[in-house]
Amino acid sequence: MKKALFIVALALSAAVGTRAQAPQLFNYQGVARNSGGTALASTPIGLRISILDGGPAGTVVYQETHATTTNAFGLYNVAIGSGTVVSGAMAGIEWSTGNKYMQVEIDPAGGTSYSALGST
Repeated sequence: MKKALFIVALALSAAVGTRAQAPQLFNYQGVARNSGGTALASTPIGLRISILDGGPAGTVVYQETHATTTNAFGLYNVAIGSGTVVSGAMAGIEWSTGNKYMQVEIDPAGGTSYSALGST
């Protein structure tokens, strides 16, 4: 009986001591294309990623930039949360309060003259 109570107490203390945490990084990939729809193969590009609160035109709660290079098929991969922070903090995003959207902007010349690709 004492052993069973000990196991139950141990299980409860373990359950109380754990809690879920939002990820500090998540992966994103896309294909960079020019205005004619041709993939930008092996090309340096600039990206600006924003996390928006409430909707696709909501308030920016976090923003970062990335300088990366596409592969032979125009594909790029970035870890959101590992870029150069422009504003906010990834750890400060209140993921549990309402909808969050991600806006992606690109400079196909590799600089900082970004054009919006859209929000999701």
